[in-house]
Amino acid sequence: MVVKFISENPKVLVELKREHEAILANREDKEGGVTWEEFRHKMTFTNMVIHESLRMTNLAPMMFRKVVKDVEIKGYTIPAGWIVMVIPSVVHFDPEIYDNPFEFNPWRWEGKELRSGSKTFMVFGAGARQCAGSEYARLQISLFIHHLVTTYDFSLSKDCEVIRVPGALFPNDISMNISKRSK
Repeated sequence: MVVKFISENPKVLVELKREHEAILANREDKEGGVTWEEFRHKMTFTNMVIHESLRMTNLAPMMFRKVVKDVEIKGYTIPAGWIVMVIPSVVHFDPEIYDNPFEFNPWRWEGKELRSGSKTFMVFGAGARQCAGSEYARLQISLFIHHLVTTYDFSLSKDCEVIRVPGALFPNDISMNISKRSK
């Protein structure tokens, strides 16, 4: 999905290229790979793109939680011991929480905390039950984006349909053109 979002949003691609080319230009070891310092402190916009891509993709379309004490919500009581199903996309696409929720807009995350979950952003769970691999997943996506935008030219070769059920699926695959960038 991140490739689809970047391909469909030229301003996003321009900003990603600017950020990653600056990383390459400022690197002491020109042959070295991405450092932890670069990942944690130099990929601010990349992390905003990842955050927005994850919000819109909903990799964990549902989560189950056990109610530990009676909870009242809008006049209904959910008894302790019941298992409830949380569907993050209901929150991630709520227009009261996110302006234009179906629009890919990484700038909505500018100046916000991007490392933890919350009641309005649950792509890796939230609280004590947040996925232990969330930082590793972000690292892998960051590395992929870094090499994609600094090494390749790419575009979608045809429009790709996305179905939300509640996660995101490509019923007809995703097709793209990709070629090595000339330096």
